[in-house]
Amino acid sequence: MKHNRLAACVAVLLIAAALRIIGIGAQALRGDEAFTARYWTLPLADLTAPDGLAWREPHPFGAFIAFGAWRSLAGERELTLRMLPALINLLGAAAVYGMARRLFSDQRAAQAGLWAMLLWACNPYLIWHSQDARNYALWSGVSALALYLLIRAADRGTRRAWLLYALAEIVALYLFFLEGVLLALHGLYILLLRRRALRTWLPMLALIALAHLPSAVQGAALMQSGYRGALGGADLAALPTFWTILMVGDLSVPALGASVSLVLLLGVALFLPLRLRLYFALSASLPLALLYAVATRLNVFDPRYVLAIVPFGALILARMAAQQHVLVGAALIACQLIALAPYRAADYQKAPDWRAWAAFLQAQTGAQDTLIVTPVDPPSGATDPAIGYYYAQPARVLVLPYPNADTEAFVRAALAESRAVWFTPTGSEGRDVLAALERYGKLEGAFAVGRDFRVWRFAKR
Repeated sequence: MKHNRLAACVAVLLIAAALRIIGIGAQALRGDEAFTARYWTLPLADLTAPDGLAWREPHPFGAFIAFGAWRSLAGERELTLRMLPALINLLGAAAVYGMARRLFSDQRAAQAGLWAMLLWACNPYLIWHSQDARNYALWSGVSALALYLLIRAADRGTRRAWLLYALAEIVALYLFFLEGVLLALHGLYILLLRRRALRTWLPMLALIALAHLPSAVQGAALMQSGYRGALGGADLAALPTFWTILMVGDLSVPALGASVSLVLLLGVALFLPLRLRLYFALSASLPLALLYAVATRLNVFDPRYVLAIVPFGALILARMAAQQHVLVGAALIACQLIALAPYRAADYQKAPDWRAWAAFLQAQTGAQDTLIVTPVDPPSGATDPAIGYYYAQPARVLVLPYPNADTEAFVRAALAESRAVWFTPTGSEGRDVLAALERYGKLEGAFAVGRDFRVWRFAKR
């Protein structure tokens, strides 16, 4: 029996790995990924300098160290950068199996553990983030491991088990600030289910806090940085859909908007052991409520910021599948695979076709040319980080329109100083830029590049 369970676990881990690796390099880097490649991988001394990125970018030092070390080891290609979150996220599949075995201590615990592993392995939201060069999949994998090690330490009570837990939680907190919410849920677990372990957990909590004094310094600086978030604000009507996205992905079916939330509520009430019901109910709801409260002040209302609570949903659904019928679990997996299918479609577009764009420009431009690009954020003049990742030379790169800059004067100067001026919108349409080029320059060619870009070539009259 044990050999059969081990073989099943290995098979599910292989499925999880395959789903995270297949197609991982098919798409170019999106803007945030290119930002990771260009800036998160800088030397730590540069990141933590007085004007360094660490004091303005709302991610902890561990995210920078992880990607910087990985880049040094594996290189900066798209595929290798994305392999780090893909591999680390696999930890979560093993962790949820271990949680089920320890929390559901009955004859169907192993079966529930296998269903939890499958739900993690096939989760389209986890898979998408596992193929994204950011820290969300890293965080969710290590956070799940830390939660499992907490449950294990509370059961075993050995010093080694507690130190392993503390180490995993320190790493998780250094990967994402909102792991602090999960740390609060760890305390809730001890208070509600393992009260006798409180005296041992509190010194571990002190150790974790001591290890994160640098994070406290960084957090204080970030509070003064004026960061407001880059996503949407709080939307109470959308909150019930978060669990659907977290567990089965975005099926784009209105009737399913809150369905998983209702199923989880039913699972907590009817299928969990009585001693676990309150803890799981609070763990599944409090992080969402806290995110909603934070999103009333910051534009951070997105499921990715609570990605680490997926183990709770997976365990509830796995318990239902183990207690009811194999068809229940099969239906859940089917929903996940249906939601995953669009990511594998030939017309799926995660990012613009930067590869074709860069290949065209590198073949056509020279050191005497100027390349004019447009900003993705006109008020600040910020460009898509993918521009610098995919095209660094040979032409000089000029951003127009730029705040408080005379577009026509820059266009005239570029035409006068360059063999050719190339213009390609990479954010805003740049109609004023194109009009100035047509007014003062001579059009030598207009090109459709890849599936996304238009490029014009001008010379001075």
